[in-house]
Amino acid sequence: MNKKKLKLLVILGDGGHTTEMLVLVDLLGPKYDYAYLVSHDDLISEGKIRIPGPVYRTFVPTHKHKRRWYHFLNLWNILRFGLSELGVLLKVRPQAILSVGAGIAVPISIWGRLLGVRVIHVETGSRVYSMSTTGKWMYRIAHLFFVQWEPLQKKYPKAIYAGRLL
Repeated sequence: MNKKKLKLLVILGDGGHTTEMLVLVDLLGPKYDYAYLVSHDDLISEGKIRIPGPVYRTFVPTHKHKRRWYHFLNLWNILRFGLSELGVLLKVRPQAILSVGAGIAVPISIWGRLLGVRVIHVETGSRVYSMSTTGKWMYRIAHLFFVQWEPLQKKYPKAIYAGRLL
């Protein structure tokens, strides 16, 4: 009997988010079929992947301009970002999305929920007493939400304390 591997879409962020996620992927091992999502301006994360799989890139909207007209352009960027991630999701067709703290996880996780994909989020280990902005969103979106510190689990009853990745 030839069983198909479960397909996982792994979200890689910058720096520590990538490190934590790749530790998790290493712990899960090669028994899954992996695909990776990386922001278009992240030039480092892809080179750290140890268990191979296709790598997809997505746009990241920026919002640092103070000029009023820029907000209209930013709406275009957000739309482009969301559609880019939807395209990746439809191409990969994962059974689950895995994320650790990266902000690019939020839109694709919303799309994933709408399309019936399981969403699993691990709050970054740098958050001991309060959640990150991404964590606050993902707490509401994720089917499974893990924290790496007990104080966070006590504050957020849906969270599962799983210990530290690093």
